[in-house]
Amino acid sequence: MIRLLLLLAFTASTAWAQASQSPLPTRQHRAEGARTNDPDPGPGKKLPCPQGRKQTDEARFGRYVIRTYRWPDPEGCLQILSSGAVVYSLVSADFRIGTNFAGGTPIPVGTDITGVGKPDAIVSEWSGGAHCCFTLHVFELGDKFREIGRIQADHSDGANFVVSNHDGSYEFDGNDWAFAYWRTSFMSSPAPRIVLKYRKGRFRLALDLMSTPNPSLAEFATMIESVRSDDEWSSRIAHDCGQNCGVPVALWKNMLDLMYGGHSDLAWKLLDESWPKEQEGKAAFAGQFCRRLSGSLYWRDLKEVVGPCPRTASR
Repeated sequence: MIRLLLLLAFTASTAWAQASQSPLPTRQHRAEGARTNDPDPGPGKKLPCPQGRKQTDEARFGRYVIRTYRWPDPEGCLQILSSGAVVYSLVSADFRIGTNFAGGTPIPVGTDITGVGKPDAIVSEWSGGAHCCFTLHVFELGDKFREIGRIQADHSDGANFVVSNHDGSYEFDGNDWAFAYWRTSFMSSPAPRIVLKYRKGRFRLALDLMSTPNPSLAEFATMIESVRSDDEWSSRIAHDCGQNCGVPVALWKNMLDLMYGGHSDLAWKLLDESWPKEQEGKAAFAGQFCRRLSGSLYWRDLKEVVGPCPRTASR
């Protein structure tokens, strides 16, 4: 579920983390060894959290303590301690320990999320936008503290880790928002479902778990006819179109669902067979679609099933 939050937007967030942590994008990290009971960390060195904020939540596991703070400063902060020393601190709009911002089922701190036999913790971050952006941080609370994953859920406040029906381990269930606002409004933007699993040292698309059954011949024929007869088709297309661009959203929504389900061949067949003969711009549309798709956060894994764009897209 996507909730629309009409609050002040907040911009950049700053992070401090243990020096041994592997570097991750979009945050600035540094080692921090001051203890929480030390009101003065030293000349020119101030802890970003709590800075007078009120504590809103706390979770403990072994020597680790995770705390969130907010108010009177509307910008919240996250602080993680190991044996009393701050090992991680992050400032952003708000945080949730062990769950998402849609009230999902909490996952206790210390749960093995990755399946490698080590205790983990999940913390959700909200950057402060109207319906974006949400990030799930995964921390390893073993002999060494590490942030092992930072999953950008974007507009999905309900994205979360769930127990897999396949093997009982945890998987991340969310959406890919690469096509948000592309040629349509946000509310009409398709966001295909994604599943991530921790494999070979990072969270990857679990393409095997995303696979969907092939549609029957009758089902696919119905899909083609539904797109072909859509009343959004129009020959009047602006050069730099933002909405109502003459091509129905149903076309690329169905294409994306087919691709992310492992049926790229059917996705391109849908494009070819549903595009009206009198409608111009198919090659241009296909090229723009491919460029947008290749900008997905998950393109590194997704390109294995999508493959190259058809020749019509390159013309």
